Amino acid sequence: MNEFDLKIRYPHQTGRNDADHLGAFDSETILKRFDAIAWRQQLVRQLQLDGASTSFIVTDERSGQTIRIILDAFAKTQHLEFKLESNIPVLIAKKDVFGLLTRKTKDSISFKHLTQSRAKEYLLAFMHGEIAELETLYRENLSKPMKSAS
Repeated sequence: MNEFDLKIRYPHQTGRNDADHLGAFDSETILKRFDAIAWRQQLVRQLQLDGASTSFIVTDERSGQTIRIILDAFAKTQHLEFKLESNIPVLIAKKDVFGLLTRKTKDSISFKHLTQSRAKEYLLAFMHGEIAELETLYRENLSKPMKSAS
């Protein structure tokens, strides 16, 4: 069974490399740790500490790929919102020169405005090695039209 390195960075840990290194765990234990975090309480702490973030960082020891799930303190809704950032490379097609040329660019998989359950689904997909599925979801997310601010 594959093991994953787990770190959690809390709002009071202000240094870039400050995080609680909890060790290597299997996917089931990591999901239990994710569920065990009092996310609402973390949100309150983040707001008290002027937006410092809580991060749940999981690294696949074999591939070196990492995902970071970040609680968004400044979400526009009353519900908990998360961001997911990774170092998982993905090639995407971008149109240049008024849409006449298409070129491939390298990007990293990331998502914004995730619910807690959706963030957990993406975490589970990552730990089960479903990277192609995450790439597809990322590309679909990019192709959605941007909502204009009103």
